[in-house]
Amino acid sequence: MQTATTSSSSIPTAGVLTPNQYVLGGKGVRVEFSATSITGESLLHYQDATHEVNARGEEIRQQETELGTLVTVTLEPDADAGALLLSVIIPRAQLQDTRGEVQIVTNAVLTRSRFPRLPADAQLQTYRFLSLRGVATFVVS
Repeated sequence: MQTATTSSSSIPTAGVLTPNQYVLGGKGVRVEFSATSITGESLLHYQDATHEVNARGEEIRQQETELGTLVTVTLEPDADAGALLLSVIIPRAQLQDTRGEVQIVTNAVLTRSRFPRLPADAQLQTYRFLSLRGVATFVVS
């Protein structure tokens, strides 16, 4: 792999790179995900009409699946009312160099978990699906 040297680090300029920065949006929703940052931690910012959540490091759960990387954060941790989780599917993508960007079309799921008030037959999770579009880039940190 060829590299161009800057004063502080070596930056890949040729070869295939995996994007590490995703900026996505949909109807009233914005999601920014950095697979790594200057501290080495993953970062996720989520915003909609009623939530603005910043998560980092261990607050972000990542799982490799056949769909891509499933990135999950807790938006509302309330155990009494039920938790609200955001899970974003980060699809596999590639870039030819650090100046490139790739268009991303994906989905996210808001999962509401509830606890039954009385012993009863009940569905304990409901889902809301979000269509997201945006770009993925490679950011040198």
